[in-house]
Amino acid sequence: MFNPCEFFETFDGLRIRWGSLALPSSAFRGSVILLNGRTEYLEKYAETADDLHRRGWAVYSMDWRGQGLSSRLSANRLKGHVGRFRDYLEDLARFVDLVRRRGAAPPFILMAHSMGGHIALRFLRERRHPFTCAVLTSPMIDIQLPAVPRGLLHGIIRAAVRLGGGHVFAPGARGYAHRDRIFEDNPLTSDPVRFARRLSDLTANPRLALGGVTCGWLNAALDSIERVGAPAFARGLKVPVLIVRATAERIVSRTAQVRFCRQAPDCRLVDVPGARHELLIETDAHRQVFWQAFDEFTALRAGEAPAVP
Repeated sequence: MFNPCEFFETFDGLRIRWGSLALPSSAFRGSVILLNGRTEYLEKYAETADDLHRRGWAVYSMDWRGQGLSSRLSANRLKGHVGRFRDYLEDLARFVDLVRRRGAAPPFILMAHSMGGHIALRFLRERRHPFTCAVLTSPMIDIQLPAVPRGLLHGIIRAAVRLGGGHVFAPGARGYAHRDRIFEDNPLTSDPVRFARRLSDLTANPRLALGGVTCGWLNAALDSIERVGAPAFARGLKVPVLIVRATAERIVSRTAQVRFCRQAPDCRLVDVPGARHELLIETDAHRQVFWQAFDEFTALRAGEAPAVP
């Protein structure tokens, strides 16, 4: 579990919660910056942080602006809102600088899930950084949308934002609802124990809960997806990337992940058969596929034998 959490201030005066799990120098292999997905929070990745810690990695993570216990951006705290994805990059840059000043040491691995994977790719492509490689689970290179032409939907959402509707729920979105607590046919995990653990987090601290996205978030996401989806973006990536995909994915686009990996200079793609979107919250068998890929990939990049936790 992360050590007692702290907060740092963003360029625009928000408070971002972050936590760490350090190691004695005798056991240290490197530092992992762990980026969660939309709606997520530090507590949800306590098990993953412990898994990394046992492998010899110091871990640093944060709650994105607008979620977890970081500052929310809407009067209704259940609305998932951000005005532009560039703000996520600014927050990540400040966080990386902070943990390096606090003692985080190389080699640095960037590990990210879903929306965090999208932000990670932009950060690696657009900012100066210390990362040796990146490991992305179910990265949001594109999202699965209703059967509406992409251009039409984006045009409608963009118009809504320009007319002052940026903080309105996007079509089909809603606050955190009862059906979000039902395990059957959920798109996130096939593991009932880990699903229940997430509900326990939210029961213990309801302020962690987050609902659907606003028109502002969706417009910013679609703008950023266009940027990341351009072939030149992937071809210009200079960091080795491991993308781990869920074969029972219903949130993000698997096709976009394959296309990106084929265009990037150094990208490995691994499938986890039968897994749903949240690979790190999945069953032990599914998670083992991920950890084997992680150990092999990071050991290769660090020039050492895979760790045995």
